[in-house]
Amino acid sequence: MIGSGGTVADAIWSGHSGRVQPSNEIPEILTIGPRHPCASGPRRHHPSALLCGAFRRGCPMNGYVIHEDSVRVIIATGFSAPSGNRKTGDMVQIWILCKAVDPVEAIKSGLDRLICGSCRHRGHEENGRHGVERSCYVNVGQAPLGIWRAWQAGHYAPFEYLSVFSGRKVRFGAYGDPTHLPLSLALAIAGVSSGHTGYTHQWRKPSLQAWSSILMASVDTAAELLIARSMGWSTFRVSADTDHHVFETLCASERNGTPCSICLGCPGARGGLRSVFIPAHGTGRVHFVGKVIA
Repeated sequence: MIGSGGTVADAIWSGHSGRVQPSNEIPEILTIGPRHPCASGPRRHHPSALLCGAFRRGCPMNGYVIHEDSVRVIIATGFSAPSGNRKTGDMVQIWILCKAVDPVEAIKSGLDRLICGSCRHRGHEENGRHGVERSCYVNVGQAPLGIWRAWQAGHYAPFEYLSVFSGRKVRFGAYGDPTHLPLSLALAIAGVSSGHTGYTHQWRKPSLQAWSSILMASVDTAAELLIARSMGWSTFRVSADTDHHVFETLCASERNGTPCSICLGCPGARGGLRSVFIPAHGTGRVHFVGKVIA
């Protein structure tokens, strides 16, 4: 964890040092929207967000809109009600969602490219149908769809205080690619958290190399593993079986049932390169075998 000395404080991104540093010189409030440089789009939330029960009573919110642009909304959940995901354990989950359509329709229309980029596990287009042989483990008809609907109904207040992440364990990209967050905001969240995990399939892009400090490169072949490591990335790979590269270790959740919230073994390259693999799982595993070649 960055800035672990003393109490966990709000943090700022230092473009000169490349690290999140605790600061006693900035106010605790970190705002999005027109009041903060992380806001690249209009500040939008359903008007009923001001009237929903928890927000009105001052009770802890379970989720916040932490960033949005013209096509995406990014929501963090799990603040007052722990995630039911047994693999990840009790972590704040960050979801990247399309604004225009729900996650199920986004896959059908191909708009999921706006949040997943070039990830091959989106599936392919065939005769006008998108998402054919989709091998992604995420079932978008469950949590992502529910969160999108809750956002539409105004159940998530705008995020303003970085301190809501203080001491929390955070999963960047429960669905969608976390590189759609402003890097400065992601680094600040990682800095005040008590640990994090995160993955990106966009690791080859020159403009995203700074993300290697807090995200794992999601690779699909042994060749990609070696390329990513040569570029300074730790790696995570979903495998069609238990065969693995000499650099790779089996994910702890598969090895002995340890959840991500305890292991925290996928924090990016900070602290040294590591490579982790896990056999294919989730709803897309039926399409996984044979898709990824060595």
